[in-house]
Amino acid sequence: MSRITFAQSLSDARLMADAVKANEEKLVADGMPKDTVEVLTKTIALMSDLDTKQEKLKAELKATTASLEAKSIELSQVMTATRQRVKLCMPKESWKEFGITATR
Repeated sequence: MSRITFAQSLSDARLMADAVKANEEKLVADGMPKDTVEVLTKTIALMSDLDTKQEKLKAELKATTASLEAKSIELSQVMTATRQRVKLCMPKESWKEFGITATR
């Protein structure tokens, strides 16, 4: 059994809201709460807004992750170059002070 997508769910809800609105008088007479159309409409609008916000946050997360990965590569390169410079300039006994555990 296939799962209904979020977009399909919203589309189905909009279709339901439109049909209920068109037949509200008969449905209310048969016991449907009077505010059903209003509740459906507000809930659909809220869900649509929340989906938009979520998609924006996903895009921001993707951009932030890319920036973080780029900075991580940059830091690694600087650390490698600095480690090499320390090994060339400083005596082996002081390497530990810089966090270098290699002895070569």
